[in-house]
Amino acid sequence: MPLCPLLCAKQQKLNSLRVEADAASERADELAAKNKQLEQELLTKDQEIASLQHKLSVAEGDLDKLEGKLQEHKSVREEHESNATNSESLQRKVDLLEGELDTAEKNLRETTDKCV
Repeated sequence: MPLCPLLCAKQQKLNSLRVEADAASERADELAAKNKQLEQELLTKDQEIASLQHKLSVAEGDLDKLEGKLQEHKSVREEHESNATNSESLQRKVDLLEGELDTAEKNLRETTDKCV
């Protein structure tokens, strides 16, 4: 069997394997770069999530404070409304008492005029 065709076939196979190895190496380099890029994006997203979680925590704290103030204002409003109702009731009593006073004074004058 001639040595040249066997050698040529092996040389072709070796060249083919080199081309495949180079292509695989290039693909591995591309994938490593892509992986590094994705890891950087992941780190950026993790930092963004942490920042948003902090903002959410601060916002929830503010919300709790505002809800507390709202409850205080509602209590003050209810107290004010209650005081207004009491004030109206007392004003009606004052008006009635003033009316009774006017009537009593009128009766006193009439009685005094009759006695004199």
